[in-house]
Amino acid sequence: MKNQVATPYRIALVVAVLAVLLSCEKEDGAETSVESMSLQTEITSPVGFVWKWEGTQTPVERIVPADPTQYTLEFLPDTTVVAQIDCNSGHGKYVMDGPSIAIGPLATTRMACPPGSLDAKFLQHLEAARHLFFRGDTLFMDLFADSGTMKFSQMPEPSQQ
Repeated sequence: MKNQVATPYRIALVVAVLAVLLSCEKEDGAETSVESMSLQTEITSPVGFVWKWEGTQTPVERIVPADPTQYTLEFLPDTTVVAQIDCNSGHGKYVMDGPSIAIGPLATTRMACPPGSLDAKFLQHLEAARHLFFRGDTLFMDLFADSGTMKFSQMPEPSQQ
């Protein structure tokens, strides 16, 4: 009789010990995940990178440059922004406050770019940027009054030879 009563307690004890061991294993796994995630650098600021424009999605169209490397943006630590705007270049100031951003106005060279250039659109969109956020290593900037979202990816760093 004693063994019959003790058996449910033994089973409950074994189940409790297994539950504790399994939860410890999950926590160790979570710690490993956190450790591996910390090895990947999470981008929280656009400063220190050169960004190439992948395009802008507006409520009515998607605008995509033929060559994203002709449309670049670099945020410098001194609040200067430097831009390559197809065949022109520009610079100006930016202000960031958390995710809020204001760019420009930008002073630009005024060369006539070839037909099909998106220089005017790119410049217009930059100066309409109001909010920035990141997904992985991709920079997004939402434009004024929900008029679109610009998408940028990092330019590869120049090879050192």
